[in-house]
Amino acid sequence: MRTVTICGGITGIALAVFAYFSELNDWMSTEASLALGFAGYVLIITAIAYFLLSWLYRGSKELEAL
Repeated sequence: MRTVTICGGITGIALAVFAYFSELNDWMSTEASLALGFAGYVLIITAIAYFLLSWLYRGSKELEAL
């Protein structure tokens, strides 16, 4: 699951950067750029949420062991 999340986060960053540059250089329509950017941000936020929740889960397991 970790590798899938890392790939999703990297893909999200790539989509967000591509949407930014496509908006600057008028490569695509504004609606398509916004859709790509939004999808990228969703992937980034999902990856961050997964890693934060797994970090909290591991921390709670360590506290139970004490």
